[in-house]
Amino acid sequence: MKAQLLFKYLERIYNIILIILTVSMFVTVTYNVFMRFVMNQSVGWADELSRFLFIWTSFIGAVIAYKNDEHVGLSFAVDKIKSTLIRRGIAIFGQLLILMLLGFLTWFGYQASTTVMNVSPALSIPMSYIYLIVPVCGLMMFIIGLRKLRILFSAVEMQQYTRSSIE
Repeated sequence: MKAQLLFKYLERIYNIILIILTVSMFVTVTYNVFMRFVMNQSVGWADELSRFLFIWTSFIGAVIAYKNDEHVGLSFAVDKIKSTLIRRGIAIFGQLLILMLLGFLTWFGYQASTTVMNVSPALSIPMSYIYLIVPVCGLMMFIIGLRKLRILFSAVEMQQYTRSSIE
């Protein structure tokens, strides 16, 4: 129960951050378009800021989509399998692969964010701050993946328990 409340709380925070980033990106792009086409002046920092906001928005959106199972998936072949045990086994295998990839993403994202020393040209923001979103969201998705894996294993154990109690 505590884990569910924590995940709901974190999802709410992520949604608020996502809304703030999206609105900020909209305002920045609108300002840049207005300045470029109406005032005939280019604003260099607006392009860079909107790019960074888009990167952060994409990664935070990926965490929320992964938590809610909203990523694109091709399940038509798995859906044709009649055995729920085999389908769960495939889901567990897929989840283990996802966890492995998220582990790599988190580890190498951390390496990249801590070793980069350059700053952005227009805003003079250290690029490590921009790259920090990769390991943070990778870790969040890894934790969500562990929770999904636990649910899949408990569902398999429950199914085996009910089947053995019937036989």
